[in-house]
Amino acid sequence: MTAEPGSTRPRPGPAHAPPPPTPAADLARQAVETPSATALVRDGGRLTYRQLEARAAGLAVHLRTRAATGPAATGRRSQAVPVTATLCATPGPDAVAALFALWKAGYAAVPLHQRLTPSEIDHARQTVNASLHIDNQSLHELLRDSGGAPREDQAEVARPGRHPSAHPDVIAYILTSGSTGPPRAFGFTRDTFAASSTAVTSRLGLGPGDRWGLCLSPGHIGGLSLIVRSVMTGASVRLWPTFDALAVARAILSGEVTHLAIVPTMLRRILARLRDRPVPETLRCVLVGGAAAPRALLDRAWAAGLPIATTWGMTETASQVATAPPALARRHPGTAGPPLPGIEVRPGPGGTLQVRGPTLASAMIPGPGATPRPLPTGPHGWFTTRDLGRIDPDGLIWIEGRAGAIIVSGGLNVSPGDVERVIEAFPGVREAVVLGLPDEEWGEVVAAVVEADPAAVTPAGVDRHCRRHLVRGRCPTRIVVVDELPRTWTGKVLRPKVKERFAPEPDPAPLRGPGSSTNPMETT
Repeated sequence: MTAEPGSTRPRPGPAHAPPPPTPAADLARQAVETPSATALVRDGGRLTYRQLEARAAGLAVHLRTRAATGPAATGRRSQAVPVTATLCATPGPDAVAALFALWKAGYAAVPLHQRLTPSEIDHARQTVNASLHIDNQSLHELLRDSGGAPREDQAEVARPGRHPSAHPDVIAYILTSGSTGPPRAFGFTRDTFAASSTAVTSRLGLGPGDRWGLCLSPGHIGGLSLIVRSVMTGASVRLWPTFDALAVARAILSGEVTHLAIVPTMLRRILARLRDRPVPETLRCVLVGGAAAPRALLDRAWAAGLPIATTWGMTETASQVATAPPALARRHPGTAGPPLPGIEVRPGPGGTLQVRGPTLASAMIPGPGATPRPLPTGPHGWFTTRDLGRIDPDGLIWIEGRAGAIIVSGGLNVSPGDVERVIEAFPGVREAVVLGLPDEEWGEVVAAVVEADPAAVTPAGVDRHCRRHLVRGRCPTRIVVVDELPRTWTGKVLRPKVKERFAPEPDPAPLRGPGSSTNPMETT
């Protein structure tokens, strides 16, 4: 099937068009070349590549049968066959097998975070126009029915048609976290994942003997790319049903994992569970991304002996754009490192950064009912990110905030990132969010929501600290201390909810403007 121009509805196409290449071919290759090598590890057992391939193949048979005999195939839906499938299941061997089974059966896979609400799942399904949804219950039923490897007489069951996308070879969609706006879906090809895998492998020196701890959901680009990269390189993955800081700390101390990919919130919780116990040399890399890690948190991690690698990336680029390996990250605290091999980064309009390379998404869907379209790039393939940053003379990338976040207060431009870094250096502060509040006289005034123990950190203390380290016009006029900031399931701060929950539009009367000596503050 192919798509009518400007429409997501398929029209008849070549009956036997070859399916696009997928990571399922990489799994099949590993099952032949290294059948006894470990692919997945979980509490109480492991799966070899041969076992994972057999489980995925068995599931794929039943998925193909559904595509061939379901309502779409019998003509009740204009003979349009299912092409996109959402997968929302607890991370584990069965969920990973189902991911590869979808690819084997010809679907474009859309993994979702297992803790999404029903309304969030509905939004995702409508966005990608999913014809099939697999949750824990339906996955259990598929496993029960598959009963192992497929029979030879079932090997040629009909496949779904190609995905009606702006790019015919899109084999997976990932939805953004929605931390700064409604979630959008970005589509990737097998070649995109392969380019990302090659670049990351080169930068971090990865090999078949490595074992990645999967702390990020496969519904996050960091989690999906980790699974695909491990299969492409013959490495293994340690699975947990959900992120558990104590379980991850135990895996580190026992030498069970060589690499981790986490966000700053996870790093903070893992450090609390390690309790200053020596970290073995078997742990070679802790990749920290998803959000800027406060310098104080990085210092704590280095003091604990964790080999931190800092990175910058996004959904649109299939995960990492730039990465500083542990030694480089330690020499230049806070840098994201140089771009990965094959990826170009340059300054863009308004202080943003632009990216070009083979890891860019091939398609995007802005929301439910929208037609898939190519990723918006310039005439020479440059994608303009929303990240503000600079590239130093050594080629290292430094991320300095988000476009559109600059606060203009009384004609003074205030970078929220600069103020956040100052606040996060105050003892006891875990994280800070700085934003602008409307003000009739000054246009905007600076406000700060600080995550800390309110018994140990007070607004007055943060205020005094800011006045010692910032010019008056950049000091927050309102400071709120909270136990915990609202976050996505991946640990990103939900800035719209911060503003909505903790910083409603104030009465302008008590706000005297930038650097005012009257500073209403509160603790919640």
